[in-house]
Parts: sequence; structure tokens; C-alpha cells
Amino acid sequence: MASILIVDDDEVSRHVVRKMIERDGHQVEEAGDGEAALAALDAGLMPDCIVLDLMMPRVGGVDVLRRMRSDPRWQQIPVLLMTSLDDGPEVDQARSMGFRRHFIKAYWHAGDLLQTIENTARSANAPGRAVALAQN
Repeated sequence: MASILIVDDDEVSRHVVRKMIERDGHQVEEAGDGEAALAALDAGLMPDCIVLDLMMPRVGGVDVLRRMRSDPRWQQIPVLLMTSLDDGPEVDQARSMGFRRHFIKAYWHAGDLLQTIENTARSANAPGRAVALAQN
């Protein structure tokens, strides 16, 4: 079982993705925007994977990713994008900081998302990641 943080300002999207991931046996936390996600991480939440929207009020996904990649505590947390954007400057900026996979909200398939979460969580729980986190 993996712990997943869903970061999306769309409550309906969060609910749908949460229920699907929970049915697959994973623990899910939610954040309604980037500011809430960063606050949860600052408070000690260490998910195995983050499902991140890019377009959000206050603090957007690119800013969340930038902060994560610059903070040693969170650099190794894998991120999956789930956003309505298929391309553009935000996606390019996120790509330059690194994410595992990009899901477009209107076209994602539940099986693909769940398989990606499984693979990502498995690699996130690999011994190398545990050592890296312990050193930080």
C-alpha cells in the first residue's frame, strides 16, 4: 500500500481520483491547492507519490514542483501530473524539473493511472530512496 497526495483545486476531480486510488488499496491525502500541499509537506507528510494539477489558485503546480525539487526533504518524491494542459509553458517548466508521467484530465484512463502509481510507489519505496531520505 502506498501513500498518495492528490493536489488539485477541483473538488470533483480530487474525489473521483481519491476513490479510485483508495479502491486499489492505497492511502490518500488531499490538498485543494499548492499552498495546502506545501503546508502538508512542511508539517511532515511524506507521500510515496504526488498526483499534481498545474493550474491552481494561490500556488500553482509549477511552483509546488519547483519548491519540492529545491528542498532536499522532497526532491525524491515522484510526481505525476494530472492537468487539463497537454502542452504549453507550464508543462515545459514542469518537465524541466522532472515528473514521472503526464495525464491529461479529459483523456486519462484509470488503469494507466493505477499502474503508474503502483510502479512509482514501488520505485519510491526502493532501498535507495529510503537511504536518501534518511540522510536528509
